[in-house]
Amino acid sequence: MSSAQVGDDGLEATRLGRILLVDDQAQNRDMLGRRLERRGYQVILRDSAVGIEDTIAAENIELVLLDWMMPERSGHDALLGIRTRYDAEHVPVIVVTALDDGDVVSAALEAGSNDYITKPIDLRVLTARVKAQLDRRAAVLALDAIRNDLEVKVLERTQDLRSANETLSEQIAEREAAEARAQLLARHDPLTGLANRRHFLEELERRLTLVGEGDDGFALMFVDLDRFKPINDVHGHAVGDQLLQVIGTRLSSCIRSDSFAARLGGDEFAILLEGVSGREDVSTAAQRILNELAAPIQINGLRLTVGASIGVAICPDDGRTAADILQRGDAAMLRAKQERGAFTFFDSSIDEQLKSKASLEAELRSAIPAGDIVPYFQPLVKLATGEAAGFEVLARWPHRTRGMISPVEFIPVAEEAGLVDSMFWALLAQACRKALDQPGQFMLAVNISPSQVRDQWFPEKVLRTLKETGFPAQRLEIEVTESAMIGDMERAKASLMSLKNQGVRVALDDFGTGYSSLYLLRALPIDKLKIDRSFVSAMTTDRESATIVGALVGLGKALGLEVTAEGVEDVATVDALAAMGCHLGQGYLFGAAAVEPIYVAQKLRATA
Repeated sequence: MSSAQVGDDGLEATRLGRILLVDDQAQNRDMLGRRLERRGYQVILRDSAVGIEDTIAAENIELVLLDWMMPERSGHDALLGIRTRYDAEHVPVIVVTALDDGDVVSAALEAGSNDYITKPIDLRVLTARVKAQLDRRAAVLALDAIRNDLEVKVLERTQDLRSANETLSEQIAEREAAEARAQLLARHDPLTGLANRRHFLEELERRLTLVGEGDDGFALMFVDLDRFKPINDVHGHAVGDQLLQVIGTRLSSCIRSDSFAARLGGDEFAILLEGVSGREDVSTAAQRILNELAAPIQINGLRLTVGASIGVAICPDDGRTAADILQRGDAAMLRAKQERGAFTFFDSSIDEQLKSKASLEAELRSAIPAGDIVPYFQPLVKLATGEAAGFEVLARWPHRTRGMISPVEFIPVAEEAGLVDSMFWALLAQACRKALDQPGQFMLAVNISPSQVRDQWFPEKVLRTLKETGFPAQRLEIEVTESAMIGDMERAKASLMSLKNQGVRVALDDFGTGYSSLYLLRALPIDKLKIDRSFVSAMTTDRESATIVGALVGLGKALGLEVTAEGVEDVATVDALAAMGCHLGQGYLFGAAAVEPIYVAQKLRATA
């Protein structure tokens, strides 16, 4: 970017700070750089994080906007490098990431990030967070200047200390006030006013040292909001920030003055609860917090309901070190998230589950590159003829010593560990090669995750895999769910349209279960609807389900779309679907997923 930017009024904009923007994507980098310059910031652009520690010194950088996912050097590695030379108070770093999950946010904050923001970027939110970090930096610099200035003055006036005593006392008071203001900014979350992660960890360590043998101790509560992400995605970051401010106020009102509340980052909060003599007291406090956070919140005319899940670890029962009690509180919170709107105490079963999960994750990291996660094929059958039209590819893990591990067990672990993407590409390549070994021109259908549909390089990766395996694009079908579209519809549309232009078909999976189904049919390049099994499996016994299925089949036919019914388990359902004009069926009636894409046609219908 240029060193000066002329505004709409023809005058040179006032410079608010020097920002180093690091992003390997030229489009993102240039667009964001221009927008920040129009708001008065001087922006230095880099397409790689390699050597940015030296760039910060050479360019007198005041704040770094650092992309998390970059090929040459990751944001995580760059952040660790920055923190070896510059502290967070003098060179704040805001991490920019498309991965809005707890593991990424936690890794960024633990590596020394001051804040983070998710893609797609809401410029108003980014500008506010940049300003908050630069304001805090300015306060720290002002404090440094005051401290240095006062030290010089104290040395100069040592000989005349008696006569200058009154003046010196005033200066000391000013310095203390400035230090107090700087500490407030450096140790508190600028959005909610609660303590930040740094202050929380300091306070946790302090309280741990005060717990002696036989003392009641205190409770650590991890509070994680249940429905914040969809609200943030649908209504925007500005509404999300206001919501977090209300949550912070409510949390503070729920605890005593000797307890301690903090925002750890994102939608995760923590409380150190004092004055508890047993689990009954903690349960009462946790339920009070859940009730308060479940109450509706009014923002800009919207009535929003969030709710929360709470994990509880008690000191000293569950640990006497910060590492132990933090790990166990977090594990209890993850267990509570399974129920939603509940609180859970840490216990030995959670500890065993943690160890088992860690072991499974370690094995999974080896199994994926080794090709141990393999594709199985579930037939998609033409209801009119009983012949296979194609197969849906499903992940299976035939473990060498434990036997077949259910995808219900290993898929969530892969999602939390960030392994879904690598597993997808390994499965797609294997499935394409297996399909080419069989006769016929049947379709292969694969499910993709929300992060993949928003990845601008996803179409290129698909086409590269098809080219490497020799599998025709016209025989591949990408299945996306309605929930995967929320957050960045334009990016998803562009990604799917790019694939469709190359011949790849697009199916809308679990159709009818989301709130935006009809809008998606108009907005996205859809070829097929897959009606969710919850409607299909009950249609022969429940009139309402049958009516819904009939309406969805009719809608698909009217729009010229192929329709697949999931969850077909008996011949009566086949007859009903065929009478409605449904094209394809999928379910246990046609057999479970098999290791090879082979299906023998059979008579399906009980009536002619």
